[in-house]
Amino acid sequence: MRGARTLVLATALLFAAPLAARDATPYTPAVGSPERAAIIETLRTHPDLRFTFRHLRVWHDGDRVIAYAEGDNGAIGGFKIILTREGTTGWREVWGEGDGGSDSCAAGARHYGWALALITSYRVAPDRLFPEITEQTRKLEQAAKSDPELQCVGDLEGGPE
Repeated sequence: MRGARTLVLATALLFAAPLAARDATPYTPAVGSPERAAIIETLRTHPDLRFTFRHLRVWHDGDRVIAYAEGDNGAIGGFKIILTREGTTGWREVWGEGDGGSDSCAAGARHYGWALALITSYRVAPDRLFPEITEQTRKLEQAAKSDPELQCVGDLEGGPE
């Protein structure tokens, strides 16, 4: 009987860990912290750029780290960016949408779908890292079905090739 209880407890813990991770909340690096400074340095394309963040969220999945930044950089305008880091390597931008220009609903649906899959691969609830990404992806998919050439999103960077 004791062995059966141990097996049940071990099985429960095995399934509880991934569920707990998906329910956890990503954090915002503190102003002035090395992590925040490294993210800003990666985003900065010019030394005089200043950022106003609406969202800056980070999630660790073992040695892999993913971050979502949304805000305004003053010069170019609004942005949404996903960055990743593996082990001790530096941050790199892997996905983005910016103001200016425009792209089709179909391209936007693929772009947001790719981001949704990427975030999910880090074992975090996507909307906790990137607010409303699930709803935005669904809306773009619906718009792409009704009019694939309709311009729905800004400039797209990174993401699916």
